[in-house]
Amino acid sequence: MKTLKLIAVDIDGPLLTDSFAPLLKLSCEFYGLDYTKDMEDNMFSRNRAEATAYFRSQFKEVPEDLKGKTSEEMEQSYFEFRQNYLKENPIKLAEGAEALMELLPSLGVKLVCYGGLDEKYMRRELGASADIFEQYICTNDFRPGVGEIVEDHYKLPAHQVLFIDDVNFVATHARQIGACFIGVPASTDWGFQRQGMEDANLPFICADSSKIDLDLLKRVDTLAAENAFWKDPVA
Repeated sequence: MKTLKLIAVDIDGPLLTDSFAPLLKLSCEFYGLDYTKDMEDNMFSRNRAEATAYFRSQFKEVPEDLKGKTSEEMEQSYFEFRQNYLKENPIKLAEGAEALMELLPSLGVKLVCYGGLDEKYMRRELGASADIFEQYICTNDFRPGVGEIVEDHYKLPAHQVLFIDDVNFVATHARQIGACFIGVPASTDWGFQRQGMEDANLPFICADSSKIDLDLLKRVDTLAAENAFWKDPVA
């Protein structure tokens, strides 16, 4: 890569099968709430306290099993629910993740993995592949983390950084500071991230992580060299 100096990859979605969206949908169904674009936009890539507060705000009347619960208690209930869900739906490598992680170390750039859970989760689920990343950054305290990764952790010009993520909220922050972005939205027929990325005219939206090949990364690098990633939609 001639211009890109750092590639930051979100762990859930691009690398691992995402559990948050299915669990949010199941939670909505359980409580009789509509699963909407607004629900995703206000909960995906947000810190736990914000996501919990938004979910609670959607009730006209708080359900009995949530009355009196603090945000911390609601978070604890969520993680218990998640553990039960994962017994039947274990986390695995996302489609194309293995190919992407084989390619990334050959590019001669710094690699970082990020997400809302702790580093133990990343290392447990990625195994030996976790070692391709020079560090893992937990972004729960500064969601979505784009500015902090670019400016605080690496102190790079934004156009020299590429984010790979499945959430459009992250893309909007990358655009705001001028960082490059490749979207890998979920392929479900009930989610809203792909449509959101298309509506926002994201230059690159991939069906899975294997589509992020060397040719695509060279195209991103060329745009980054001209600081032109967000100037015009890419054909």
